Formats: sequence, C-alpha cells, structure tokens
Amino acid sequence: MTSPVTPVPASALVAPVSCWADGEVRERTRRTRRRLLLAAAGLFGEAGYHGASVADILAAAELTKGALYFHFPSKYALAEAVLSEVEHSWARVVDEIADRRLDPVWRLLVETDAYVARWMYDPLVRGISQALDDPELAPLRARWFERWEAATIERLDEASEADLLAPEVDARRAARAVIAVAWGNFALAEGPDDLWARMTEFWEGLLPILACPGWRATWTTSPWHTRAAPEETVYRFAREP
Repeated sequence: MTSPVTPVPASALVAPVSCWADGEVRERTRRTRRRLLLAAAGLFGEAGYHGASVADILAAAELTKGALYFHFPSKYALAEAVLSEVEHSWARVVDEIADRRLDPVWRLLVETDAYVARWMYDPLVRGISQALDDPELAPLRARWFERWEAATIERLDEASEADLLAPEVDARRAARAVIAVAWGNFALAEGPDDLWARMTEFWEGLLPILACPGWRATWTTSPWHTRAAPEETVYRFAREP
C-alpha cells in the first residue's frame, strides 16, 4: 500500500544541533572529560591522529597527564571516546528527527543535513573524521562506516516499502552512493559553506532519480530548497565544556 505524500513545514526540515550525551557523568568529571575530548578532537582535526601528541593534547586542555590517564589509558582510548561521544550524541539527533513523524525520504534528507551540519561545525565530529584516516584507527573507521551504511540502508528500505522510491532503486547500492558522495564532499569541500552547497547539489541531482513521482512533486514545491544553513555559533556553544 502506498503511503500518502504530504507537504512538510519548514520547521520540520531544520537540522537538530549536536549536544553532549554524557549527562549521567558527575559534573566535575564531566567537565574534565569534555576538555580532553575537545582538545583531542581539535588537534586531530589540525594534525591528524598521528600528529597529535599526548603532550599537545594536555597543553590544549590545560590539564595534567594524571588527569588524562585517570579517564583514558591511551591516546587510542581517547580517540575511541571521541567517536563514542559522536555516536551517542548522534543517536539523540536521530531520535529528535524521528519524533517529527516524517516519511522515510524526508527523514533521510533531514538526517543527512544534520550529519553535514555536524561535519561543518561540531569540533568532535570534524576531529574524529580527520583522525579516522590513520591506519591505527582502522577498527574505529570500520565501525563508523558500518553503522552509517546500515542506518542509511534501513531508511531507504523503509522508503521502498512505502512505495516512495522509483521501482528500480536498490536500497543498498543507493545507500553506498549517499555515503561515498558525502564523505567525498567532506574531503573536497573548501570550507563549511561549500560542503553544504555540494550536498544540496547532490540531492538535487539524486532525488529526481531516486524518489517516486508523487514524492518528487511534493519535494519540488517544498521549503527544503530555501532551508537555512546551520549556524556556527550554535554548534560552538553546544559543545562548550
């Protein structure tokens, strides 16, 4: 049975902002841990995982070696903690989008916008993305991509079951294309605004092929095309220690 295709309000297309997912940690411990994660992510983004020394991370965080090793036994464990925070905070974003009751194609679009917005301005996401290029973090890189691919396939399978995709679309292949283009655009973009523009152009090229005619007609006249880009200051404030 085909799901009805209905217009969506502009407010439902706004990408949720990152937030910390460590609320259960005691306040003093949380502040120290956040400073370490932010310092590590910042240096990973500037110098890569290999180029960011423990001494540099401690200097950036203005903390002692004892503070680091109280929380993390190694630099690898620190990188894994950055990734875990990124994953857990992403789960909160996904839940917020799910609460909007969008159809699967719209949900994929908003989730992708949220993903891209975090790449643009969330220091933890930017840092771990750069760090994952290091061979030492290959297991973490595999974890990142496996979960991303599985989630994208799930969303496209839901869209296919609702008859919102063109009949010839293979969800698995389409999901891999979305991830490959997003990762490639992140690597190639000349700054956050360029990344946002590249991903918008990607969807403008893919959706006429991917989606069924009824969904495309709603999308063509929707507020998605004039949606506001993410604001840097909002993301920066959301990640303050």
